[in-house]
Amino acid sequence: MFSIHNLSVHFTGEFIFDSISFLINARDKIGLTGKNGAGKTTLMRIICREMQPTEGTIAIPAHKTIGYLPQEKLITSTETVLNETLKAFEQVIAIENEMEQLNTALNTRKDYES
Repeated sequence: MFSIHNLSVHFTGEFIFDSISFLINARDKIGLTGKNGAGKTTLMRIICREMQPTEGTIAIPAHKTIGYLPQEKLITSTETVLNETLKAFEQVIAIENEMEQLNTALNTRKDYES
């Protein structure tokens, strides 16, 4: 569970958001919408620990990961969009490859003692 508690962000004399709190549970599907300047990007930067809030706390379990694609970024990669996107799944792909290797070994192994 992700917990955001009493989060406030203050820029240039005004609050972008003030004392917001919410929980994101394991099976929740979340969409973040709002008008320009509402603080969507700021909230994502805070959740991803790229930025500190003026006030409040964020609790994210240690075993959880966050995927975030910034709306603006200086692109230095020479990869295709597909290859760059697949980098987000490198851990999953590695696990799938390991499972395939183990399945192949189980099907072809003649040494049943080890």
